[in-house]
Amino acid sequence: MAEPVRIQKLLADAGVASRRGADALVAAGRVTVNDRPAVIGERVDPERDRISVDGRVVGGAATSIHLALHKPAGVTSTVRDRHAEQTVVDLVPPALRRGAPRLYPVGRLDRDSEGLILLTNDGDWANRILHPRYGVEREYAVALTAPLGRDQLARLTAGVPLEEGLARFLAIRTATATETGRMESLTGIRTPGAAWYRVTLAQGWKRQVRRMLAEVGAPVLRLVRVRIGSLRLDDLAVGRVRPLSAAERDRLGGSDRRAASVGEREPARTAEAPARAPLRRRQVIVSLDGPAACGKSSVGAAAAAAVGYRFCDTGVLYRAVARLALDEGVDPAAGPALTELVPRVTLAPDGAGRLARVLIDGHDATDRLHDTAVDRAVSAVAADPAVRAALLPVQRALTAGGGIVMAGRDIGTIVLPDADLRLWLEVSLDERAVRRARQRGIDPRSPEGIAIRDDLARRDGLDRARVVAPLRIPDGAVVVDADRLDFDRTVAAVVRAIRAAERAGGAR
Repeated sequence: MAEPVRIQKLLADAGVASRRGADALVAAGRVTVNDRPAVIGERVDPERDRISVDGRVVGGAATSIHLALHKPAGVTSTVRDRHAEQTVVDLVPPALRRGAPRLYPVGRLDRDSEGLILLTNDGDWANRILHPRYGVEREYAVALTAPLGRDQLARLTAGVPLEEGLARFLAIRTATATETGRMESLTGIRTPGAAWYRVTLAQGWKRQVRRMLAEVGAPVLRLVRVRIGSLRLDDLAVGRVRPLSAAERDRLGGSDRRAASVGEREPARTAEAPARAPLRRRQVIVSLDGPAACGKSSVGAAAAAAVGYRFCDTGVLYRAVARLALDEGVDPAAGPALTELVPRVTLAPDGAGRLARVLIDGHDATDRLHDTAVDRAVSAVAADPAVRAALLPVQRALTAGGGIVMAGRDIGTIVLPDADLRLWLEVSLDERAVRRARQRGIDPRSPEGIAIRDDLARRDGLDRARVVAPLRIPDGAVVVDADRLDFDRTVAAVVRAIRAAERAGGAR
């Protein structure tokens, strides 16, 4: 006997209508269960009950389809729109729709936006991607008429009030020349004079990116979605559609089902070759070290998302203690007085698999950890032996169960010397200074930009000279030279190293 399901879910899974549309069919008296009128919300047994719509018996669930599409501008992200010349569903070839009378987009891109969009007939999978509690990230390439100023960047990360609530970007950075060139080559559209950015958000409100940027006076020229969760647009041509692999589907929707996606067939089995249980990679513990402003946090978070791991940047713990010391009027070099602040600091998940939210006395202080005052105080705090000792068990406890990327400046040497994979991100001082200045909307050649470089040089000196846990490359570390790599290639190099470590550790 099958597990009973609600009538609207059964109709949706069979491709009859959406769940809301199924409720309307039931309310209109068009649905029967064993020849009696159905009731909204009732549970039925798919194997024993006979379900009919307008007198036609409804069969079993349609084949689940999970597709990725590169939506062109000018195409509407709906199933039907009598005012639209073309919808995203119209772009799906008939061969990819077999067995599925109903197909719909997972979320939307407005008509003028481009890029990655998912299509499916799997309502549960779509819900796991769309529902805010799952925190699935979306990343966009955004072309603006002019570079953002420091105040605009601060507002976008701190939060912009919209009708639905406080909207904020999880991250915003200047796009690299390589990223922009690749994007314009893929889409076949060039945008001369535009200032390109990469923005990431976990909220999914209507036209959110455009509305947020409009609120800070930054009109959008183009908006291209390049990533949803762990899935990237990569080289998918404009207007083209491809089926997701089972691994891609499961990483996105957290599914534990074994059914293959359309376009993916299981190998034939014979009596001489019995089915084997699928091998699972052993999830490893990864340390990611490097100097200040080398991109450990953004690279580590992206790599963790790509392989389905948790991510933690331990630097935020030291920044939180520094922030609290400044708020309380405690000297950042005060020694024992700092350790009394440690119990007031905790980490919390941000909904995207990252331990990135910092609470001070139970209040979210994440947005107050990256100003100039904290930048100047954090090295002294991090050099304090008592503070490091107090935070050490906190950091190690986070690795229980494996499957985590932990970033910092002594992770592979002190915190996790026995990590399965120890990585070092190598970026020169000049390159780090340029990246940090651009992140803050500052010209690297300006006096403020030069001050950023001087401050990073000062911090490097302090970090390397400190008696406790000096900054150095961990023994046996894999060095990723990211000085001439763009962001995506740096992430790809880290992912390759993680996969190699998983294989070396064996499957289980």
